[in-house]
Amino acid sequence: MATTYFIDNSTPIVAAWLNDVNNYVYQGRMRGTVTATSGQTVFTVPFTYTVGAKTLDVYINGIRQILSSSYTETTSTTVTFTEGVPINALVEFIG
Repeated sequence: MATTYFIDNSTPIVAAWLNDVNNYVYQGRMRGTVTATSGQTVFTVPFTYTVGAKTLDVYINGIRQILSSSYTETTSTTVTFTEGVPINALVEFIG
């Protein structure tokens, strides 16, 4: 059984039902993660997505970010955050 991690990415939640939900929700979607450098605002998404199509979900350390409020879709491969992301934060892209 796969392990799902809590927001802090270090506390495992070993629950078959939660893993099943995650697998169903994200099935067939591209995923990628980037670790932030100090004060980084521009991130390269590890896959191509369609700008403005509302198909990209962005998370910082497991917390979903809000388009236009927290970040903007700069190009089909980059996003720009309104504030610097904390150093070593895990930025996850799902599209």
